Amino acid sequence: MGFFSKKQKVNYDELFKEQYKSINQLAMQAHNELDYVIKESLYAVIVKKYDELLDMIDQGANYDKQHFQSLKESAMKEYEILQKMNKD
Repeated sequence: MGFFSKKQKVNYDELFKEQYKSINQLAMQAHNELDYVIKESLYAVIVKKYDELLDMIDQGANYDKQHFQSLKESAMKEYEILQKMNKD
C-alpha cells in the first residue's frame, strides 16, 4: 500500500524542454517533407504539442506563455495554408 502513498513532484520545466525539443524535430521534418499531405499532418501534431506546452506553462513550467502562444499561432497559420493547398 505504501507504493501508492508517495507523491512524485512533476518537473514541468524538464518535461517542457523535452516536448519543445520534439516540436523542433517535427518542424525540421515538416520543413524537409516534400509531400504536402504528410507536411499537413506533421503541422497538426506540432499545433497539438504547442497546446501541451501551454498547458505545462499553466501547470508551473517557467516559460513565457506569450512567446509560445505566438509560436503556436505561426504553426497554426502554416497548418491552415497546407490544409487549403491540399483541398484544391
